[in-house]
Amino acid sequence: MASAQIAFELEVPLGAMDVGFADTVLFNPTEGFSDYGYSGPAPLFVQHWFSLKGKQAGPALTYGALRERSVPDELGPVYAALRDQMDTMFIAYDLKESFPDYEAIDYAVSYDEVLAQVMTTPTRSHRAQPTRRSTAPVIVYHHGSQGASDENVAMAEYFSSRGYDFVSANFHWPHADAPYGMEGFANDPRALREVVRYARTLTTSDSVFFIGHSWGAQMGWCALHEPGPVKAFVSLETTIEAKTDTNEIKDKWASVYDALVTREQYIPMPVLLMANTQVDAPFAFFAASCAAGLHVSAKEPFGHESYTSAFLLRHFHRDRFPQPDSVAMAEQVALYAAHLQLIEAFFHALRTGTEFPRERFQEQFFLNRTLGEKER
Repeated sequence: MASAQIAFELEVPLGAMDVGFADTVLFNPTEGFSDYGYSGPAPLFVQHWFSLKGKQAGPALTYGALRERSVPDELGPVYAALRDQMDTMFIAYDLKESFPDYEAIDYAVSYDEVLAQVMTTPTRSHRAQPTRRSTAPVIVYHHGSQGASDENVAMAEYFSSRGYDFVSANFHWPHADAPYGMEGFANDPRALREVVRYARTLTTSDSVFFIGHSWGAQMGWCALHEPGPVKAFVSLETTIEAKTDTNEIKDKWASVYDALVTREQYIPMPVLLMANTQVDAPFAFFAASCAAGLHVSAKEPFGHESYTSAFLLRHFHRDRFPQPDSVAMAEQVALYAAHLQLIEAFFHALRTGTEFPRERFQEQFFLNRTLGEKER
């Protein structure tokens, strides 16, 4: 377990501050949920990482301990079901298949045993009480389809150790009669807006940022057209970036097409778009849909799930569970760290009114700027 912690620390080092962690429950007042003996507004099980002053005594939480929550009695069965379904998807997306071939991995033990071991990995978070209304900038994170609020713990800790608050929540709910993430898949953006509203209560700063991965990024394109809630948006591979056939986009990603084409919604803040097209060109479908876009692709292969630290966790248990893709996964970990550094530089430039340091990232990334039609 110690080696797993040290390995991640070497690749994704913390900043100067220790990291605190707390959880709470919000409710989406405009969306209902009925299952597992509960009926009422849809619960949002929120995770909150933040900076701590001084070094913390005692060990950090394990990855599994982050999923141990204090919830109201009536929500206990709902959260237990959600946790079970998140575990199932963790195995499916983060443990079962090798990279980049996506072939089944034979660990010589069951996937459940591998999952149990991975959940013992120490994080770098300490349970603590957050300061209300600090001056810290806040990041709201939205997970991808069939993802989980804790799929990017390393990202949360990276930013929180550098003075940010980081807020995440479930945007799927467990349903006994439907696969996780499939029921209500095209749900409206009001849950996202509720989490952003909560994030704004945590800070006196106007620096509230949004990061979405995959479907979470798609929800950003659908929901952030109203000026004010966030200062900038980071879109982590919606899966549309390489597409040029508008009929295909309309068919497969109807919500995004409807927002940006049919209703001509426009994102009024800067957007950092990241996707592994490995092409030195802007992402055509999004080029005119935001005030200013920085379109970024790693020059080397970077997997769709590699944007999440959950996908990388098994790599740090390769001594116990040999894995056929260890070399490729080491490259993914290093690129993941480079993505975090680029996102941090993007936020820093916006907060300080300085120029984005393009030259720092040109060796690893293609970088292209665009201006939306309304800004030309």
